[in-house]
Amino acid sequence: MSTTKIPLKKVNKMTYEEFIQCFGNVVEHCSLCAAAVWRERPFHDAQHIASSFGDFIDRLPTSGKEGILRLHPDLAGRLAQSGQLTSESTREQKSAGLDNMSEEERQRMSVLNKRYKDKFGFPFVICARENKKDAILKGLEERLQNSQQSEAITGANEVKKICRLRILDLVNSDTQSTQSPL
Repeated sequence: MSTTKIPLKKVNKMTYEEFIQCFGNVVEHCSLCAAAVWRERPFHDAQHIASSFGDFIDRLPTSGKEGILRLHPDLAGRLAQSGQLTSESTREQKSAGLDNMSEEERQRMSVLNKRYKDKFGFPFVICARENKKDAILKGLEERLQNSQQSEAITGANEVKKICRLRILDLVNSDTQSTQSPL
């Protein structure tokens, strides 16, 4: 990942197409979110951008939240094992230690992912950058007890956390510098 972040001033001058190109994957594989948020410019800072994405997600009906969740890959699943995740998901899963699981952990994750997807119809989503593999496995087991609506809301809230961190990785709100702080 580059250490150069996009200055906020440049974000606010982006065309629709440039904005989609830059922010189209802050919500995994869902450029529709970026398309909706583009009109909210000008943004005051990176947090304002993240809040705009979060507000859009919050306004979605349950079916829309579930749709966003379906765009996410299974944690430590087939796509991760075959190296087919987005670069963002690869980094996030690695930060949680999901790339370094024992065979027993991998099997347990696979069984729990299947049970979860069978019950809810979308993959388990958690902000991997804020968790480690043991907490993720525990969360997966615990969230299997939730209702459909509760889990759609919980999952969407996790998407918002992921989105916020991805935006903070991309945008420099400091108008004096284009380099990320040390």
